Formats: sequence, C-alpha cells, structure tokens
Amino acid sequence: MIDEIDDVHDGDSEPDSADPSAARRFGETIRRLDPAYFGFVMSTGIISIAFRDLGSRVVAETLAAFNVVCYGLLLALFAVKVGLFPGQVVAELRDSSRHWGALTFVVGTNTVGAQLLLFSDRVAVATALWLTTVAVCPLLLYYLFATEIIGTWESDVSERIDGAFLLIIVCMQSLAVLGGLLSDVLPAYAEGIVAVSMAYWGSGYVLYFVVAAIVTYRLLEGRMNPDDWTGPYWILMGAAAITTLAGATLGPRLSSFPPWEPYVQMTIGVTFLAWAIASWWIPLLLALDVWKFVTAGAEGRPPAWVLALPWSRLGFGRRLHSYNPLAWGRVFPMGMYTACTVNLAGVNAFRPLVVVPRYWGWFALLVWLLTLVGTVRAVGRALSRVSPSLRKLTGQI
Repeated sequence: MIDEIDDVHDGDSEPDSADPSAARRFGETIRRLDPAYFGFVMSTGIISIAFRDLGSRVVAETLAAFNVVCYGLLLALFAVKVGLFPGQVVAELRDSSRHWGALTFVVGTNTVGAQLLLFSDRVAVATALWLTTVAVCPLLLYYLFATEIIGTWESDVSERIDGAFLLIIVCMQSLAVLGGLLSDVLPAYAEGIVAVSMAYWGSGYVLYFVVAAIVTYRLLEGRMNPDDWTGPYWILMGAAAITTLAGATLGPRLSSFPPWEPYVQMTIGVTFLAWAIASWWIPLLLALDVWKFVTAGAEGRPPAWVLALPWSRLGFGRRLHSYNPLAWGRVFPMGMYTACTVNLAGVNAFRPLVVVPRYWGWFALLVWLLTLVGTVRAVGRALSRVSPSLRKLTGQI
C-alpha cells in the first residue's frame, strides 16, 4: 500500500541514488507494490470505452493509448516483484485483507483486450489476452476461495470481507464482455466463445446476489466509521453494472445462434434488471462518499473546497488527503455504469436511457482525474525515497 510506503519515506536521511541503500529502498518499493493497482487499468480502460461509445473520440483515444502503456508498465513491475519477492506474492495471496485485489489483474487484462479490439482491431492480441484470463480466472478464484475456507481465522467472515469481495463477479463478467466482442470477429469459433461467455455471465449474475448479500451484511453489522468506507464498496454497483454490460453485449448476438435464440428476450430482460439494481445503489453510495470525505479526519467544519467537491480529497490537500490504491475501486464502477447504460440504450426498447451517461460520464471522468492526481502524488513520494532531488520536490506537495 502506498500509505505504507509513505511511512518509510518519512525517515530523516536522504537516499543517495548512487548508494547501495537506494537500490534496497527501490526494492522495498517494488516489494510493497499493491496488486490493487490494476484497478487503475480497469478504471482508465472502461472510461475510455464509455467515451468512445458517447462519441468523444479525443478523450477516448487519449485515455486508451495512455492505459495500454500503463498496463505494460504494471506488468513489467509485477514481473520484477514476482521474480525478486515470490514469498511476498504468495503471502499477499494468502492475506484476506489484500488477496481479492489480485483479481484486478484479470479484469484489467480483459479491459485492455476490449480496448485493443474496439480502438485498433487487434484481434489476435485481444484473443490472446482473453484466453489468458480464461485460464487464470478459475485457478485464481478457486485458490482464493480455498484459502478462505481452509485457513484458520480468528475473526468472523463478515470482518474479513469488504467491497473487494465483489471483484469475483466483476472478474467473471469481464470475461463475458470480451468474449461477446470476440464472437463477432471470430466467426469460426463464435459458438464456443458464446457458450463460455454465457456460462460466466449466468454464473456471475446468480453469484452477485449471494456476494452482495454478504457485503451488505458487513455494512449493516455494527457501527461503521468514516475510515471504514472505502472505494471497493462501490463495486456493489459496479458488479451489477458490468453484468448489465455483459448482457447488453451478449444478448443481441444470441439471435445469430439457433441454440441460443430462445434466450434472447430473457437475457435482455434480466439485463435491464441488473441495470436497475446498479442504478438503485448510486444515491446511497454517493451519500456515503460525501459522509466519508466531509467527516473523516476533519476537525470541526471542513474547508470550503471539501464541501464544494468532497471527492477533491482524493487528489488534493495535505492533512485531509485521503488517496490510497483502493480508491480506484470507486472509479471503475462509475465508468462501468456509463458504459453499460450507453450499451443498454443501444437496444431498441431502452433508447431513452442514453441521456443518463451524457451527464454521469463527465462526473466519472472528473473522479478519475482526481484519483489520478492522488496516484501521481503517491508515486512521486515513493520514488523520492530513491532520488534526493525528487524528495525535495515532493516534500512540498
């Protein structure tokens, strides 16, 4: 976690980039790299896709190019981490407070695959990414569930669960979304791709109600403090939104396959139900966000800039700065709701819904930008542990 990195940064001595200690400090930064950072790729990717669907090509293509570069950089950094600190990686996969974040790799990879397909027709690369996640997803999910079931825990299950638990659903539905897109460009394999995608979509849809019930119980059990409310709880909405996107992607395509044709109307109908569930969550999630940012760490009346835009704490402020990698768990659902609503509006009966993302999409982009500022500040502080010149610069931020 970046806040853990910042704790190390607060030491008295300035590292010398030529000194061996600088390499050790850089290694420590890599060791602490949180797998939840693939949430940045998820968020940036889905917002670029949403703005493409809204017709804002400049925003969409800029974010798409930026996201592919960042995805490659994160893959390289995590490859170094796996090579240098395999024990740390295994420990994180066993840690219930962090291991669900590993699923962001699957979702981020599928999101990048969808971008490459939609923006540049890179069918071969998108197919390779999808096949990779088709293989990794069940292995990772079964491992994580086995760890939770077999492990010996002193706390109740509700105390070990937060919104990140819903990444199970997002992970499965991301496979369905990319699979649905690939079924259009790979006609020779379309039936098999649709079968796999529908299996993930249906399983994820049913599991949503089970997992969401557990996470909701976690929210209602006992008194919640502002610091307990984190970005991943937004996945209560985001999981329903990506279920909507998967259904809106797959549903119209089913009519091309005789075995699936009887299920077209049913698929579209329950897809709208998923959208309604996602929409229901939004006012509550917004209210809890405002409550957190206005009250957490604030002594007395919060400053005017927080009251004017509570989410500005993600990017700005010193004492009230509240960014951490989990903040990207908030941005992805916002972008996903934009994308799923645009796609659902593309189905004839739901065309009036297109007015919603025209406004919500810009709010999602604003929160993305504020979270990016927080990320840049956190990365700058981490790098300042290695470079004295960067430390002087970031010490003023």
